[in-house]
Amino acid sequence: MRAPDLFDQAQELEELMRAEAIERSRWHGGACSAVACECGAEIPEARRRALPGVQTCVDCATAMERGKRNRGSFDAV
Repeated sequence: MRAPDLFDQAQELEELMRAEAIERSRWHGGACSAVACECGAEIPEARRRALPGVQTCVDCATAMERGKRNRGSFDAV
């Protein structure tokens, strides 16, 4: 078996750093979730735990996502 060259070592380091970054983003360590959405609806605790740093209720998040999809499409004029 050959010794790892510089590119192999760089790839291993990149994979390790990526895995660590993903893990940090999952356990965020301080992203503060909102208790209530801007629309006034309460954001359930289960949603705040599942999505650290969440700022919108499900209805508003869904509406924003639909808006993003609609802006990306072209309507025939």
